[in-house]
Amino acid sequence: MTDSKSTDPNAAVEPASPVIRRRRGLPLIWLVPLVAALIGGWLAWKTLNERGPTITITFDTAEGLEPGKTRVRYRDVDVGTVQGVAVSPDLANVIVTVRMVKGAASYLNDRTSFWVVKPRLGFGGVSGLGTLVSGAYIGMDPGTGNGEALTAFRGLEEPPLIRSSSPGRRFALRADRLGGLGPGAPIYYRGIQVGEVVGYEFSKDWQSLTIPVFIHAPYDRIVRPNTRFWNASGLSVSIGPEGPTVALESLQSLATGGVSFETPGLGGPGDNGEIAAEGTDFPLYENRNAASDARFTRRVPFLVHFDGSVRGLHPGSPVEFRGIRVGEVTDIRLDVDPVSGEARIPVTLNIEPERLGSELPAAHDAEAAYAGMQALVERGLRAQLSTGNLLTGELIVTLDLFPNAPKASLIRGGPYPEVPSQPNVLDTATKTATDLMNELARAPIAETVVELRSTIQKAGALIGSPEIAQAIGSLSRSLAELEKTTQALGSEGEPTIRALRDVAENTSKLVRQAEKTLSSTDGLVNSSRPAVSDLQGLVRELTAAARSIRGLTDYLERHPEALIRGKRG
Repeated sequence: MTDSKSTDPNAAVEPASPVIRRRRGLPLIWLVPLVAALIGGWLAWKTLNERGPTITITFDTAEGLEPGKTRVRYRDVDVGTVQGVAVSPDLANVIVTVRMVKGAASYLNDRTSFWVVKPRLGFGGVSGLGTLVSGAYIGMDPGTGNGEALTAFRGLEEPPLIRSSSPGRRFALRADRLGGLGPGAPIYYRGIQVGEVVGYEFSKDWQSLTIPVFIHAPYDRIVRPNTRFWNASGLSVSIGPEGPTVALESLQSLATGGVSFETPGLGGPGDNGEIAAEGTDFPLYENRNAASDARFTRRVPFLVHFDGSVRGLHPGSPVEFRGIRVGEVTDIRLDVDPVSGEARIPVTLNIEPERLGSELPAAHDAEAAYAGMQALVERGLRAQLSTGNLLTGELIVTLDLFPNAPKASLIRGGPYPEVPSQPNVLDTATKTATDLMNELARAPIAETVVELRSTIQKAGALIGSPEIAQAIGSLSRSLAELEKTTQALGSEGEPTIRALRDVAENTSKLVRQAEKTLSSTDGLVNSSRPAVSDLQGLVRELTAAARSIRGLTDYLERHPEALIRGKRG
């Protein structure tokens, strides 16, 4: 029997069947895309996790802004990037889309502000010069506090004057007019700049202005509830007894305007240390004088009627009592009586009782002030117009006591109690001159001149009359006889003789003066009647002198020893 398997070594060997073994799991090559996917996912998660909020900022123009390049910076640190720039649907603005960094959402609220930083030239100097090299960027002032979170903002056209991180406090000033102030105007305390004007806005009724200001720390502690602010813009020129006075806070305030303030009693015994709360409103006075007068808070209205001209008087004119300002004029009107046609000018005054002191006691309310004024009126208080400035012709109202004035009282019943008035000096002088001219117009001047001429003619005839010539001749003879008598007395009576000679010489001068006076009386035509009376008296005195000298001469002839011994009784 034969074997089925060949034993021939040269015979072909049939190959064995392969054995297939299956491996479990993925091959290692798949790790590469898996790792890539994991890395991509991690990067995506990290990007999403670190991505900040997206906001939009509206500007008027997109000058200098480029998507992907322009940065948003705070304190020179990038906090966002501009992603896109597009025009608003109404074509009025530009909407800038910004991607902020992570964590920016906490300070994106209604107090956050954005603006474009670029080179600017203003009164405060030059800013943004660094953008000439690096390009424009968006500046940011993060909002502080618990403001309302926002994602859409309105960009500022100008950088904010005060950043939210600046230490200090904000206050508000109220005024009727801006008076040259503007954003950035300095605020001074004793000549040192301690703050700035932030801006201005109208009130809801458009009748006044609110001017927000910022006072830097630590000067904000100087602002107390009784602090007074005044406008220090431009030059303040006043003319007083010492001459013109010019006040200027600084050259910067002359160009940009400025505000000054003071706190009465600061650091004094009455200072309780109370600091004004942030946001407190203060009135803004026109000047330092108005701010100083603000300490007198009570004002009581009175009325005065003037009959004369009030040219030069206007609302705001001072009211003075013996040179001390006690109030001001608030209103001037014209009141014409339609029946009689008489015109009177009612002037309303605001009197400040605190200024009058003891002159207006117990003035704690209006009625008390009226009672005090009534007592003053009964003592002769009157209102009068006076010239306050000779150069400008400005009038003021003066209150003074006129003890000789007619009795009067405070007139009640009108809108305000009325103080009696007194005509001023100019009106009184004008009235007196007018009355004098009227009297002269009524006087018989022509008849007086005719009578004076007649008197002068009679005096001239009297000079040439024999009676006057005889009196003068008799006087001359008496003087001659007196001279002879004195020569006979010798040296013993020389002192008396010299005295008599002096009397004789004076009498001769008197006679010559009388002759000259009588000869020049024709030049007295325009003089009054007393000149004629004086002339007649002179003639009488000459006659009496002649009689006295004649009597003395006769006595000396009978008693020559009287020159030495004197006259015996």
